Amino acid sequence: MKYKLMIVLTAFAFFIGTAAVHAGPVEFKFAHFINPIEPGPESGQWIEKEVNEKIGDKVNAKFFHSGQMGSAIEIIKKVRMGVLQGAYLTGNYAPELNDKFGIGTLAYCMDSYEKWEALLADDALRTELFTCLKNKGLLVLDLCYFGRYGIASTKPFKTLEELRPLKMRTTQARYPLAFWNALGMNPLPMAWADVFPGLKQGVVDGTDQTVNVMRMRLTDVCQYYTHTRHMVGLFFFLVNDKWWNKLDEDTRNGLGTIISANLAKAREQSKQLTIEGDKVLKEKGIVVTELAPEEMAKFKEKEMVVWKQFEGDIGKAWLNKIKALTASIE
Repeated sequence: MKYKLMIVLTAFAFFIGTAAVHAGPVEFKFAHFINPIEPGPESGQWIEKEVNEKIGDKVNAKFFHSGQMGSAIEIIKKVRMGVLQGAYLTGNYAPELNDKFGIGTLAYCMDSYEKWEALLADDALRTELFTCLKNKGLLVLDLCYFGRYGIASTKPFKTLEELRPLKMRTTQARYPLAFWNALGMNPLPMAWADVFPGLKQGVVDGTDQTVNVMRMRLTDVCQYYTHTRHMVGLFFFLVNDKWWNKLDEDTRNGLGTIISANLAKAREQSKQLTIEGDKVLKEKGIVVTELAPEEMAKFKEKEMVVWKQFEGDIGKAWLNKIKALTASIE
């Protein structure tokens, strides 16, 4: 009996050892809802390639883009369920998951690349923001940009008073709606897919969007771009927290290093696109407008109402930390 038991145990141990040896690399499926024609979503292709080349024995990466895994909201749901292991979370949708991310869509708060780079360099603030979705099973690893915001339109304006009669498109998210309402306007919520026909047909006269997106997607339908610089377009890279913490340390460190390196590369390329933005737009026949200082002051003054509106949601203590961080940064 003991002899038979030893044979069974030996066979079982051999089977377990063989399974461990032949266990394949872990699957890392991640997604972005838009197509990779700019550095943010393009970084997904860079990550996929580098992971499979450098640590392919540990991780099998597959990047889905251009709506292959659904809308921005559907993609995040799939990460929470474990269907996907990672995804890009747009900054406009992030506050719907946790209001701490409202600092990114609160007009004239985190409104420059320099402010976001300062946050990334501050370990305490970065950790507080990036771990605030753990109760939803999500962990943010890093972020990249898609430009600084202005207003793309089919009609010109140089003052707030000239802007108010225009019909402006927005998303359904609370913060963008509040941005327009504070300016005394009645924005029209519209899905991104409907923006182009909406602009062509005159359903809307414009939308707030980054100069990077304007130069790549909107010059065929908008003839004017006005700098308001009220916020920075963001993509947060997140993963399923449970899946991430089940990875062995070497795999997790290797994957995290590749993701962060490529998102840093994407940030630098996005900043360069912004620097070149005006020149490219003008070459395409777009009228680029800088608001007079007194007009910019009006925009900022109006948006202080939104700061008060969302201070309780964002958290006064958290907002005060951000104010302290950005106090000396233009």
